[in-house]
Amino acid sequence: MERMLKLWVVIINFVSVVPWFLLAQNFSKDYLKAHNNARVEVGVKPLKWDPKLESHARKYVKKYIADCKKGLFDVDFAGTYGQNNAYNPGSLSGVAAVDVWVKQKTNYDYKSNSCVDGTMNCNCYAQVVWSVTTRLGCARVKCRNYGGTLVTCLYDPEGNTSDERPYVIH
Repeated sequence: MERMLKLWVVIINFVSVVPWFLLAQNFSKDYLKAHNNARVEVGVKPLKWDPKLESHARKYVKKYIADCKKGLFDVDFAGTYGQNNAYNPGSLSGVAAVDVWVKQKTNYDYKSNSCVDGTMNCNCYAQVVWSVTTRLGCARVKCRNYGGTLVTCLYDPEGNTSDERPYVIH
């Protein structure tokens, strides 16, 4: 009985330290909802969760757990998949990462099919809403070195291919 009581104390202490909103925004359904909300706005079909892509994304974030800042820029890992990465020196939920990518919409010019300032700061948004993409898998890790959080989502088929637009305006 005393052992069980100690276990409950540990659980209660853990729960009181971890913000509930962070736990509730890192499940596959949360990533899907955030992505599919953006996709509905431009009239493309919703994504489906893919455990294989999630596994690849998990391998990616674990590869960089010791130095998540390096993981932010390694886009060669994904191979034939599309990839979005987000890093925050504090805590970052999966949904918050998707929100950062979706906010890049203001930098995307549909008419020229490019980012408005000539940089690539709309490519994450374009990947989120890429119409031929059908599957999604994401993972998140708390970083060891500088603290912070790294979030990665993989997309299949990949988007951001040249001479194509992410969606069609009807």
